[in-house]
Amino acid sequence: MIDSLTALQRWYASRCDGVWEHAHGIEIASLDNPGWMVKLSGASSGKALDLAIERDESDWISVRATHAEFAGYGGPGKLPELLALAVEWIDGSATNDEGRSDR
Repeated sequence: MIDSLTALQRWYASRCDGVWEHAHGIEIASLDNPGWMVKLSGASSGKALDLAIERDESDWISVRATHAEFAGYGGPGKLPELLALAVEWIDGSATNDEGRSDR
């Protein structure tokens, strides 16, 4: 199984056609609360996902996704989990039950 970062790189590269990448892509940024943001746009195979898990003030995840866009936010230690959820979303396997499919 490939890691999340490699999967996202492959997904991005497979869509770049000289036009798509000018309007869509992947955005990863730090937040000032602190935390992480992961956004993907331009997918057509993702499914709707609405997830919010708050374990404590630094251990939280919030994801909203449509068939075309994924927006995930999480605490300072949640970047790997956000990337994994983004990969599950583009693969069409993300679920709303506690935010994860069986990985």
